[in-house]
Amino acid sequence: MIVSCPACSARIRLDHQRLGGKRITLRCSRCREIFRIEIPNSRPAPQLKVLIAHGDPSLCATVQEILAREDITCCLCHDADSALLRLEAELPQVALIDVGLPGMFIFETIEEIRRRPSLARIPIILLSAVYNKAAYKRTPTSLYGADDYIEKHHLPDDLIPKIYRLTSQAVAAQRPGGKVVVGQPLEPGESGELNALCDEVNPRIKEAEELEGASRDTDERNRRIARMIAADIALYHQDKLEDGIRTGNVFALLEAEITEGERIFGERQATSGGSGSLVRQALEELVVRRRNELQRQASTR
Repeated sequence: MIVSCPACSARIRLDHQRLGGKRITLRCSRCREIFRIEIPNSRPAPQLKVLIAHGDPSLCATVQEILAREDITCCLCHDADSALLRLEAELPQVALIDVGLPGMFIFETIEEIRRRPSLARIPIILLSAVYNKAAYKRTPTSLYGADDYIEKHHLPDDLIPKIYRLTSQAVAAQRPGGKVVVGQPLEPGESGELNALCDEVNPRIKEAEELEGASRDTDERNRRIARMIAADIALYHQDKLEDGIRTGNVFALLEAEITEGERIFGERQATSGGSGSLVRQALEELVVRRRNELQRQASTR
């Protein structure tokens, strides 16, 4: 079983057979952070189930393949409405939700999940909408009530540790009494296996994104790409977005990010000649819906 340090994200291999069913205190051998974690009982009981909500079936299948390596089962859906239905029906231990999921905007989807008593406590991991290793050098300032987030290119190496951390309810702790288990980093061979998995899977994830919606007409695909880019802008720059909503100057505050988004759109549009203004239009719709959501939340307090 692989877990990751909540402080430095170092991956740590644990002896699941020896530690299963126990609550242990770990010290990260890299940063020396001490944290507690509950190790699930030996598989297959209970078997973890994860909901994967993403618009592209081939990307869902790739993520399902990653999770199958740890005997984690999946239920798949491809839009916000079906995600809510499957969550109610399946009650998975974790939900992985694309921030650009077709249907509702992600903040509306999470609000709907959190207000339903049967779903309110399900951990949610947000998945970045656009595959772009170079773009995201900051952590989102807020996750709209979700529990964690992951960028697409980290799905092969970080998704399983994040799922284990959420399902075991790992929490940072002060140095407790009793024995502290020193978590050992992965052996070179294990690190090599993870690197090989990344090399194998990441091109497929990127290709799935580029082909997403290939059956749609050109205009619809371009609108989908623009909406994905707007969703990522909103996730990674939520402080600017909501400051702009309050002051009425969203587009001035986000001008650099929008310009970068339009550049990405130019590279990924379904055919040449599509308008980069679709990114601004998608962001405009998002701003209106987010403003309405914030006003509604304020009125119910």
